[in-house]
Amino acid sequence: MEKARLGITILSFILLVAWLFKVDYTDLSYKNNSTAYLGILIMLLLIIFGIRQLIQNKK
Repeated sequence: MEKARLGITILSFILLVAWLFKVDYTDLSYKNNSTAYLGILIMLLLIIFGIRQLIQNKK
């Protein structure tokens, strides 16, 4: 189970980088980038949750 969690966390990090490339940096308004912002938020939450669970399981 720990390997699966680590895999999901790494995949979330890769997807976070992909979402960062989708942001239109010339116009940072929510209207133009709402999907990218939500994707970044979800990936950050998945990464935080995954790391937290991995640390908790090691204790």
